[in-house]
Amino acid sequence: MLPDAVGYSPMKTLKNWTWTAFSIAALGCAQSTPVEKSVPAKQGTSRPPSPSLEKRYAGTYVYVGTDAERAGVQAAVDSATDGTGIATGFARSAYTISFDGKGDVSVETPGYPPELSPTSGTEVKHTNRYGDESENSQHFVGGALLQQGRTDDGSGSTLFKLQPDGKTLIVTRAMKSPRLSRPVEFTLTYVRQHGTH
Repeated sequence: MLPDAVGYSPMKTLKNWTWTAFSIAALGCAQSTPVEKSVPAKQGTSRPPSPSLEKRYAGTYVYVGTDAERAGVQAAVDSATDGTGIATGFARSAYTISFDGKGDVSVETPGYPPELSPTSGTEVKHTNRYGDESENSQHFVGGALLQQGRTDDGSGSTLFKLQPDGKTLIVTRAMKSPRLSRPVEFTLTYVRQHGTH
C-alpha cells in the first residue's frame, strides 16, 4: 500500500493505465519545479486571487471520506475502465495548499512532488513521478481552486471547493481519455488539519 493513497490496490495492467489515471487528472505531480514551456504556453486569463481568498484556502487538509464515498470512487473508475484492474489510489491522504506571494500556488501531497504554477491559469509543464509529462494550470473559478491538466492521451481536472465552515474541502476530480470508455468523475471529502490557517 502506498503511504499517499487511501484504498490503493496494486495495478495489474500496463504502466500507462496508472499514468492515465493519475497524470491526466492533473494529479501527476512534478518531480521538480515546473518550467514554463519554451514554446508559447496557454496564457492564463484569470485575475490573481484576493489575499483573503489565498488566506482562506492556505492550509493542510486530510482525507475523511466514508466507506460509501470510497465505494463511489471505485464504481466510477470501474465503469469507465470496464474492469481492467486500473489502480485505485485516487483519494490522496492529504493536500497542502500554499501561496508564495509572487502569484504562484502550490498543491502538495505526501509522497508526491509539489504542483506549482501561476494562479493566472498559465500552463506549465510538469513531469510526474513516473516520468510522464503534462501541461497543467491552476486558477480560481467562482471562489474555488481549479487544477487542469492535459496530455496527448486526455485531460483532467481537480476542483478544490472550501465550504462555508472554512474547514471542509470538497475535491471533485474528473478525467477524460480515449483509453477510458467514459469520463470519470467523483468527489472526495477533506477537513482542515488543526493548527493550519
